[in-house]
Amino acid sequence: MEKEHKIDVKQALRVFDKATREGEKRDDGWHYRGLTCSTDFDGYTVFISDGRVQLTVFFHNKYSVDYRNPLELQDFVDLLAKVDRSDS
Repeated sequence: MEKEHKIDVKQALRVFDKATREGEKRDDGWHYRGLTCSTDFDGYTVFISDGRVQLTVFFHNKYSVDYRNPLELQDFVDLLAKVDRSDS
């Protein structure tokens, strides 16, 4: 993986919360504004994806992010910020 990338975990968790409240629940998670959000079986690990980037937030706000190129990562970060700022 490339150099360390900065993800605002609190923002990501706010987006996850918004998706679970306002998104459409499907078999693979909640779909909301281009994101798919889900958890593991016990709810301690959160997954947020836009189809190109996968953010995994672990217990104690540790995280990993899987992406192919920096542009896709930046688009994902921008989408998180946009969804976080939106009023629904």
